[in-house]
Amino acid sequence: MSLDRDQRRRDADIKTSGETESSELCQLSPSGPVNASPLKSAPVLTKTKERISDPVIAAFIAGGVAGAVSRTIVSPLERLKILLQIQTVGREEYKLSIWRALVKIGKEEGWRGFMRGNGTNCIRIIPYSAVQFGSYNFYKKFAEPFPDAELSPIRRLLCGGAAGITSVTITYPLDIVRTRLSIQSASFAALGQRGTAEQLPGMFTTMVLIYKNEGGFVALYRGIVPTVAGVAPYVGLNFMTYESVRKYLTPDGDKNPSPWRKLLAGAISGAVAQTCTYPL
Repeated sequence: MSLDRDQRRRDADIKTSGETESSELCQLSPSGPVNASPLKSAPVLTKTKERISDPVIAAFIAGGVAGAVSRTIVSPLERLKILLQIQTVGREEYKLSIWRALVKIGKEEGWRGFMRGNGTNCIRIIPYSAVQFGSYNFYKKFAEPFPDAELSPIRRLLCGGAAGITSVTITYPLDIVRTRLSIQSASFAALGQRGTAEQLPGMFTTMVLIYKNEGGFVALYRGIVPTVAGVAPYVGLNFMTYESVRKYLTPDGDKNPSPWRKLLAGAISGAVAQTCTYPL
């Protein structure tokens, strides 16, 4: 019983609602082996909550989820972009408006055609977005003149640029593989007639083949310099603009900020960043 009392004292010192509830349940339950399970699991749950509540880890998880959701929503446009990028010059069937091209994909392949290749995109975008948002919050800690200080636009730009470089460097091999595999998912009538012998293997197998046959790690990072040159200013401007716009759309004193206003802030920041860095 003394161990139970000591455990309850330690639980009471942790200032979380979940731990308080667990401690109360343990006090009401009879002593014995049944009482040991909630007592042991409560600290684990509390530590997990504390770790997740850390700004860097929370941003890491939220970034990964947001990346997967956003990429899935725009998957039809991503598929169409790939089709238009590899189109054959001079062929009339490719000279379609966005709407007519989407209708053509729907007629040829149904709704699955819009989602084709999305799994590969998500495998890339989840770690990319997670690292980007997590590293941005990590770098912010070092850029703050004092704890919890508001960053200037220039410091946000620098932190965002550093986050963009970090995310690209870590996940660039996945981007190389995604680009290769995106070609095989191209359809439109003429491209859909290619034989199975021309299709590339899976994502992991493709990465191994590139590593073995094209020069090791150098091959997996081929083209990273121009990619970083475009991504770093884009991500920096994106975060800088978002933080600036968000202050007006969702003030800090607002206890229930509208998700639509956050979405609008993200759309504005994305448009500004894309417009400014498009030549890159």
